[in-house]
Amino acid sequence: MRILWPTERSRATERAGNAVDTGEVDDPDEVDPAEIYAADSRPPLGDRPWVLVNMIASVDGAATDPSGRTAGLGGPADLRVFSAIRAVADIVLAGAGTVRTERYGPARMPPAQEAARRARGQSPRPRIAVVTRSLALDLELPLFREATDEYRPIVITTTAGLDRVRGTGGATATRDLAMVAEIVVAGDESVDWGVALRALRTTARAGVVLVEGGPNTNAQLVAADLVDELCLTVAPQLAGADGLRIVAGIGSEAPRRVALDRVLTEDDYLFLRYLRVRDDA
Repeated sequence: MRILWPTERSRATERAGNAVDTGEVDDPDEVDPAEIYAADSRPPLGDRPWVLVNMIASVDGAATDPSGRTAGLGGPADLRVFSAIRAVADIVLAGAGTVRTERYGPARMPPAQEAARRARGQSPRPRIAVVTRSLALDLELPLFREATDEYRPIVITTTAGLDRVRGTGGATATRDLAMVAEIVVAGDESVDWGVALRALRTTARAGVVLVEGGPNTNAQLVAADLVDELCLTVAPQLAGADGLRIVAGIGSEAPRRVALDRVLTEDDYLFLRYLRVRDDA
């Protein structure tokens, strides 16, 4: 995998106080994505974790293939970067729709990544967190059936969702869910993301939360101005009309400005890392 920007040449130019001309890069640096993503700084922000959103999209902006999944957009290079990004997370978070569509199971890491995580003081694997306002979950999903006590999934929901489960299934349904997952209630009718992230920081000791969508979950975090980093894979495909964007649903009051931090490439894919630009920075 190659790094297109910033290269060692552009870093030296930047250190010299000159403008970086990315068009002059003619000898891109070879990099290992596992090493480069692990080396990035992602400090917790006050009482909440760093929030990293990782998504893939076609060059014409579609976030899924025609089947409604992301699998058709990816490839071997994307899988390597996906694995490298997951390896830095304490919590992998996704909306219930994404968990159902992509058939999520417990996170698994190669032995080398587990060892690297231990060396950084992290648990060998990240835990999975599911966001669901209604608590309409299929407990037969691999995420729940295959989970161990050490890596029980976290379910982030609302008071209304918990009341709905108690009303339709009684104490048995609530007990069944509590047997396979840790329940975090954050908000009444809709998810309060500030409460949810503080709970992940406090109860799960999460320093980095990796968000893998879907577009509605992303939109809520963007609207709340809680996205610190966006890692976007641009797939070399034209998906055509009607594809979902990586952010869809509720809008934010104003655009959120981000700055390009890095560009990697392999097999015609682009791997972009953007960081949120804070007004008070």
